[in-house]
Amino acid sequence: MTQQFLNPASTAPNDKLGDTPNSASDKINANTTELYAGVAANAQAIIANTALITGFTETYHFYDNDTATAATPIVHGAGATTTYLTNNAIGPGTRSYNPNSKTKLWDSATNKFDFTSLKIGDVVDFRFDLLIDHGAAQEIDLFMSLAEGGSFPYELKASHNYYKTATTGVTLTAQFILPITSQPTLDNPARPRFSSIAAASVVVNGWFYKITEV
Repeated sequence: MTQQFLNPASTAPNDKLGDTPNSASDKINANTTELYAGVAANAQAIIANTALITGFTETYHFYDNDTATAATPIVHGAGATTTYLTNNAIGPGTRSYNPNSKTKLWDSATNKFDFTSLKIGDVVDFRFDLLIDHGAAQEIDLFMSLAEGGSFPYELKASHNYYKTATTGVTLTAQFILPITSQPTLDNPARPRFSSIAAASVVVNGWFYKITEV
């Protein structure tokens, strides 16, 4: 169907020579019905070619709920520099909002994030949900180790916490935003690292991450 244009007043406002309300409504409905039908008929093609559409952003998110560390917490030795967090992503709280079936970033087999399905300019928002057993007067840091295995690995600090008294099962929630701005970050895996000069144990409740694709 050729687009049906509304006819406004042709000589002066309210000259009663334009479309009647009923005629205008019929044209609007016909145009809209055709548009909806066209989108429905080509939905899969539109999804498949989303990357070719410019000027829009797309967001989707995941929550990975761990079960292993609840039974066997991660043990951090005093001053250790290799306490990486793990997540088997099989807990009942594991969820996703992923209408276009985008690639999940967390790989529970390697316990690393894989950003290779993204592109330069995309942004990932993280929230880490942990339970910590720690001592008195203890400082705890959470880092994101990035571009692992590449020529220029680096770390960014996600959080810093100080606990005055010894506590068990204290909640640690850390939020962290990572813009994908370099090829090494895109091409190489990343993972969260726990750091403290004193001993501690860690239960990973899970982590949320939202991807904004540009």
